[in-house]
Amino acid sequence: MSRFRNTFLGYRIYRKKFIGTIAVVILLCLTVFSIVFFFSVHAWMDDIRQQAQSRFQERERRLGTIESWTESYVNGMYEDKPLMYDLKALLAAHDNREYLLERRYLSQAQAGQISYVPANLKQLFLDGRSRITGVTLQSGSGLKAIWLENGDICLSFDYGEIEDLKRLNPGFGDIRAASCQIRDPGDMSGELGTLEFWIDSRELYDESSSVNAVWGVFGTDGERMTGSDTTSVQERRLLHAAQQGAQSGWFRSEDGQNVFFVKFTSREGGFSYVAVKSVAELVADNRYVLFALVSALSILAGGVILYSYAGIRTDADFLATIKGMLSEMENGRFEELQKRELPRRHRETEYGMIAVALQDVGQKLQGYIETEYILKLKEQETQMRALQHQINPHFLYNTLETLRSKALLQGDRDMADAIAMLGSLYRARMHRKDRITLGEEFQLLEMYLKIMALRFRDNFVYQMELDPEIAGMETVSFWLQPLAENFFTHGFDRNSFYNLLIVTGNAREDGAFIEVIDNGSGVPEEQLEEIRRNMYEGTDDPEADIGLRNVYMRLNYFYRDRFTMEIRNNEEGGFRISIFIGGKVGEDVHIGDR
Repeated sequence: MSRFRNTFLGYRIYRKKFIGTIAVVILLCLTVFSIVFFFSVHAWMDDIRQQAQSRFQERERRLGTIESWTESYVNGMYEDKPLMYDLKALLAAHDNREYLLERRYLSQAQAGQISYVPANLKQLFLDGRSRITGVTLQSGSGLKAIWLENGDICLSFDYGEIEDLKRLNPGFGDIRAASCQIRDPGDMSGELGTLEFWIDSRELYDESSSVNAVWGVFGTDGERMTGSDTTSVQERRLLHAAQQGAQSGWFRSEDGQNVFFVKFTSREGGFSYVAVKSVAELVADNRYVLFALVSALSILAGGVILYSYAGIRTDADFLATIKGMLSEMENGRFEELQKRELPRRHRETEYGMIAVALQDVGQKLQGYIETEYILKLKEQETQMRALQHQINPHFLYNTLETLRSKALLQGDRDMADAIAMLGSLYRARMHRKDRITLGEEFQLLEMYLKIMALRFRDNFVYQMELDPEIAGMETVSFWLQPLAENFFTHGFDRNSFYNLLIVTGNAREDGAFIEVIDNGSGVPEEQLEEIRRNMYEGTDDPEADIGLRNVYMRLNYFYRDRFTMEIRNNEEGGFRISIFIGGKVGEDVHIGDR
């Protein structure tokens, strides 16, 4: 003890003060460390929450984009009647055989080529914007699945439940990106079934979805679909967090760790995005920050101790300054800490250096606490060209000519004529001009009616008559055939032995008068006014009778006020369409733009 007598340790009062100073410094350091650690942990957790929320919201926006894209795709399907016929057949079929039989019937019933829904859906799988990996169709006849495998489209009727499909076919997709009710185009009040679009969670939540935590995507059944690599302990933590009802919070894991979690539930796909992080993992990730904090507090404690050793009484005022600085740090008033003026007499001493270090540490702590981490993800979009199946017109013409030659060699004159007329009609449709003569329009119609007469040779007869005076009158192309198709769609009676269609074109003083008359069943009077209203004022809604509407609009735009079109029932039976066109064409309408 004698060797300390010449120091303050040799005196009880100084020794008590020194020991008391040490105790106070340690307590203050622990307090500061606890406060800073508490705020740092919450700041780090808030950073993890922001990261997870940013990634989740970006994926939700992507799901919303996919949903809008698929909704537009489904709306486009309604505009394609052959495709809707095939979709209706697919939803109604119980198995592949029943579907093929229905397609065969549609092929025989339609004059043109029928559509194939799975092939049409292939563009969704190949389009990088949609990322669709599978499509399901649910109806009263069961579940059908369509997906792409090794570049080929696959259609299956073998899966009874969606869970079986996702379990037995992992590449099909496990997140429902969009669901659309399919209604009957002929009766929109009736539902045919549901069309659902699926994507793969591993594709949606790829490596760019990772956060500074363990994360996973869970389905509604509680099963993990995808996520980061985890240990068994981390996997159990994720599962426990996925079962929580809150969006974020804390829980104690089975190994005694305090674990922070965030959970976001998708409104689009019905899944949950979960991220967890234990305090121990946070400490390990931010060990350098904590080391700097401990170092700073250690420097602070050593400085106070050195200050006490040099003379507590002499430096009492400066000690009060130091305590004031610590109090500002404890209360988080870092700006006031930076503005504090140090006593001039202590600026060049070691204690002055400690005070400057305190200000530097406070500035760093302020940066650590107030820093916001904003991570921006740049969405990369890749566009792929959809495969388009196009028929070479020359190949079709040559094929039809080959078939015609074989029919002539076999003595089937009717078949040869039908093939020749079909080729001529197709060639006229492919190479048609915007404006043709009325005589050419009648010729196109006659080719179509000849083909229909061969098809229904036992119960269909047509008559055509056109005055030569108006044969050279200019008109728009391809508007008579839709009127004839209207008869085969609505007025043709397969059970009747005599279906008659009469098309006449008579010259008038100021134009031409064309009539399309049939002997069909006509239209009930209560529906006739509605048909007129749709023709004059309707839209291109798929539920409307757009054949008459389109003809009316084209002729009205072409002839302007020199055109009238009337529809009515014949007194003797059947339906009559009467059209008057003036002798002069309106020049202010560009045909190509229509």
